Amino acid sequence: MSGTPPQARPRGEMRRRILRLAGEWLQTRGYHGFSFGQLAEALEVGSSAIHYHFPAKADLATALFRQYREDLVWWCQQMSASPLEASEQIERFLDLEARHLDDQRVCPLGVAAVEYASLPAGACAEAEGLRDDLLEWLAATLDAGRRAGTLEFPGPARDQARVVMAAAQGGLQLARLHGRGDFAAVRRALLANLAGSSV
Repeated sequence: MSGTPPQARPRGEMRRRILRLAGEWLQTRGYHGFSFGQLAEALEVGSSAIHYHFPAKADLATALFRQYREDLVWWCQQMSASPLEASEQIERFLDLEARHLDDQRVCPLGVAAVEYASLPAGACAEAEGLRDDLLEWLAATLDAGRRAGTLEFPGPARDQARVVMAAAQGGLQLARLHGRGDFAAVRRALLANLAGSSV
């Protein structure tokens, strides 16, 4: 903690601190695994400071998934503007997913998939947008790779994009049960299939 009293800190900074901690807890404890009171205690502020920025927990959850979506859109734009080949961009995506294992967190889409039925409507809408944004980027990247002759796969690119998403999610789940070697195996097999070679 800095020496500046919480009430004197810029409002934007407090909002960022709330989102940062809430995001960590959402991905480690789940949506129902923490309360505003716990956030306030951990941040050493009154509950009113949390409610000032997010009147209800539904507002906080929606803001978190909106931030995840904005972060992903920015990342996809960086990848699309890079000189990396499509296959390398797919590798970077899988590396990005693997970071959740390093941080011992569930990825945002994993959280949304498990808790979808009990998430607020706004959070569900943003999570659906997150999924759609990733699907579009993967499909475009896969299509570009196939046209360039560096990737091979049957059927529409959007179908293959769903395969990549499902493999990444499944690999993360397996790794949490048995170790990150399972994710590495899924990653290796997926990339080999896309390259038209054996593992």
